[in-house]
Amino acid sequence: MTLDVEPIRIETAHPFQIARGTRRTYEVFVVSLTHEGVTGWGEAAPQAYYGEDPMTVRGAVNAIGRLLSGEPEALRLALHDPGTPLGSALARHASVRAALDMALWDMRGKREGRPCCELFGGNPAQTPLTSYTIGFDRPEVVDRKVDAAGPYRILKVKVGLPGDLEILDRVLARSGKKVRVDANEGWDLEMALDRTRELHQRGVEFCEQPIPHADEEGLRELKRLSPLTIILDESVVGPDDVAARADQGHGINIKLMKCGGITPALRMIETARRLGLRVMLGCMIETSLGVTAAAHLSPLADYADLDGNLLLAEDPFAGVGVVEGKLVLPMGPGLGVARRT
Repeated sequence: MTLDVEPIRIETAHPFQIARGTRRTYEVFVVSLTHEGVTGWGEAAPQAYYGEDPMTVRGAVNAIGRLLSGEPEALRLALHDPGTPLGSALARHASVRAALDMALWDMRGKREGRPCCELFGGNPAQTPLTSYTIGFDRPEVVDRKVDAAGPYRILKVKVGLPGDLEILDRVLARSGKKVRVDANEGWDLEMALDRTRELHQRGVEFCEQPIPHADEEGLRELKRLSPLTIILDESVVGPDDVAARADQGHGINIKLMKCGGITPALRMIETARRLGLRVMLGCMIETSLGVTAAAHLSPLADYADLDGNLLLAEDPFAGVGVVEGKLVLPMGPGLGVARRT
């Protein structure tokens, strides 16, 4: 098995502001694995919130070269088993596991001549609409973002900052569209109870992670009292968190970069369905390589927030498309992603 890793610097079209801060430039890593003449592609988008950064990715990649041996399917299973040398080495490197995992699925799809969606038992015609994120900004910039989101039928507004309701009302009035919100842990329980009532009155569809994930009792109380659907994001990182946190929200947001790839995401979907939880597929700021990998899972989900690639000033990959807000999967074998020239 041959491993190649390429760092790429990407930039959003506008500064991206959430309750935890503002960024515009990100470093991601394109991973390729080649075995018996077939190459699979993956992407690592490290997140400081989850203990990763470009330096940790480089360190992890340097540590595993000698561990990438054997058949691809056996390697994929070892990747997610902390009892194996590979799984142990990458236990704290979710984005690296995600990149390798999606590359191995891409390789399998190419070997079998099937798109990854079919490997997961999904119907490509049943992809959901994706939301388009409106980051917190000055009113006139928010207006421009809303206008630029014309083709998208669902908007997601970042809240949890002073003046967020004013921005939300501006988006609702200007767009007339269905709106979801994401507080990124920006409220305490008391404020979240007030805000969810106000959001419900405004017709907001649901709220992501209103209060910090560490406040488990607060989340249980919020789920019990909120008139609004609560989707857990930061609270649910990997498969073990789904059952442990099921009483703290009505649904979960699965992101490949925080859970470690497609393989654990499939486990999370299965557990969520068994527990009666709703499933959302999200992403970080990523290229179309990483977003397309998540999109192949989207027919298995209730909601999609797969717009990280749409927020970029320039995307180095072509993959999943969006037509009137609906995700359109590439139907080539594997992930179906191509490098732009």
